[in-house]
Amino acid sequence: MKNFFILVVLLISAMLTADPPPGYYDGTEGLSGETLKAALNDIIDNHTAISYSAAYIALRDTDKDPANPNNVILLYTGWSVTNAGYPTWNREHVWAKSHGDFGTTIGPGTDLHHLRPTDPGVNSARGNKDFDNGGTQHPVATGCYYDDDSWEPRDEVKGDVARMIFYMATRYEGEGGEIDLEVVDAVNTYPAPLHGKLSTLLEWNMFDPPDDFEENRNDVIYEDYQGNRNPFIDNPNYVNLIWQGITVDFSADPTQGDAPLNVQFTDETASAGDIINWSWDLDGDGIEDSNLQNPTFLYSEEGIYSITLTIEDEFGEFSSQTKTNYILVGSSNIPSTIFADSFEQGLNWNIYSISSTYNWEISDDISGSSHPSSVPDGEWFMYMNNYGSDTGANDWLISPSIDLTQHANPYLTFQSWTKYSDSILGFDVWASSDYAGSGDPTLATWQSLNAILPTSNSTTWTSSGNVDLNEFTNDHVHIAFQYSSSGTGASSCTAWAVDDINVEGYENADIQNDLITSNINLSNYPNPFNPSTEFRFQISDFSKINSAELTIYNMKGQLIKNTSVILNGVEGSVTWEGTDNNGQPVSTGIYMYRLSANGKNLASNKCLLLK
Repeated sequence: MKNFFILVVLLISAMLTADPPPGYYDGTEGLSGETLKAALNDIIDNHTAISYSAAYIALRDTDKDPANPNNVILLYTGWSVTNAGYPTWNREHVWAKSHGDFGTTIGPGTDLHHLRPTDPGVNSARGNKDFDNGGTQHPVATGCYYDDDSWEPRDEVKGDVARMIFYMATRYEGEGGEIDLEVVDAVNTYPAPLHGKLSTLLEWNMFDPPDDFEENRNDVIYEDYQGNRNPFIDNPNYVNLIWQGITVDFSADPTQGDAPLNVQFTDETASAGDIINWSWDLDGDGIEDSNLQNPTFLYSEEGIYSITLTIEDEFGEFSSQTKTNYILVGSSNIPSTIFADSFEQGLNWNIYSISSTYNWEISDDISGSSHPSSVPDGEWFMYMNNYGSDTGANDWLISPSIDLTQHANPYLTFQSWTKYSDSILGFDVWASSDYAGSGDPTLATWQSLNAILPTSNSTTWTSSGNVDLNEFTNDHVHIAFQYSSSGTGASSCTAWAVDDINVEGYENADIQNDLITSNINLSNYPNPFNPSTEFRFQISDFSKINSAELTIYNMKGQLIKNTSVILNGVEGSVTWEGTDNNGQPVSTGIYMYRLSANGKNLASNKCLLLK
């Protein structure tokens, strides 16, 4: 593939111009946009039209090789070949005649300003493709490149091609029954009366100004055949005045931060005409949020926002620019893990049976018909089923003591599963601040907790949601799962399982400020990232740190990934592959990450995964 680089070092006003007859373009001074285009149309329309066969003869004159009057120069190869015609060369419609289906009709189909001699094979390869940069090098016309929908001519005629396309779009405006041709910033425009690609043609017009051959051709067509000129050869700046149109751009400050985030947007649009309307969609919902040129917008919720600016100029032209995932709004207040257990390291919970000979048990059985077929976190879970026991069950699974004294707004989350049915639910969640830590739970005071539980016989792991523990703030608490059954047989007892138990909360301000050291840098690169990023940290003094952990949360405050950090001097790094603790890929979004040590938060930051 060929990369086409443009370096424009000439001012537009200094571009080469041909010498049209005095007064030919009178009335165009100071005009731009559609007004200028209409004025030029009035000057160059009603030309003398010739037949398609006459065009064959005329091309011997218009494209004559200056070094050999018996030859013509072929457009795409640059070869000098005999002017005898086919099969050495044929007539190329630079504005592909199928783009509007005008064929070889007298007028657009025979207009010498866009007919050029070309090698028949190269003509066929170009076909009706639009014009654009890039593709595969053509084996014959080696200066040309092509793909399925576009053709790039050799550098020496890029401007020629652009100005022929602009001529056709100006000469044929749909007047008097003629076809209306337009240039658009797109490819794949067949069979509509359109041609592209506008942005590329604008570049080519600047890159390759008219040379002597192109200017002479314009003179010959005007003086000897059609009596009209290509105005864009005489003055290439007409192109910029008409088609430069609107180039929409904008900036924002800041582009990321914590909610509430106030963002200043600045319009940086370039336009040939005056801009009369601005329409901003500032939160990606497709609805206009402002019609000011430079609005401010307050983002009150965490999220990733795409921004669209739509501009209308004085000529009624519209153009838009969308910057995807441009504004990142997060929250610095991320939860800390106070307690977490998925029973992967054995069991340190208290199991107490008030009735029945069966008890809660730790299990990794996912093959039995009465057990879960999967595990939410790791391989182990807690399981209870009273089927076949001696009497109805009342069995308790009680956590170790959990310290909530240094956190605000604590909450519990867990996953639960059930199968079979009973006349009673068979599963309750409790919390107590006066349980002794062992022995009979009925001797303590227990508060019922409102959690989301799976429906009867659903056999689906269900998240509890955030179960409020605010009643126990500034205290130590035990969490208990109570299993019960009305009997021991079918329809009188259920199977229950529980796993992935977490208690989280928000560090109190005085705890957050009690950092081990103030000289901490925590960042990640790349950011945004896909599929992986490296978390990097620098800590000036490790002497007070016994162990460290990097913890990753989603924007809902849910734990995604935690990993131990190896302390190696004052610098360290951890690579995250964009997966959770189960090795499953996570979705696009903002993630909070925190470095902690000795039970204290050291630093936190945000990263963006973009898939």
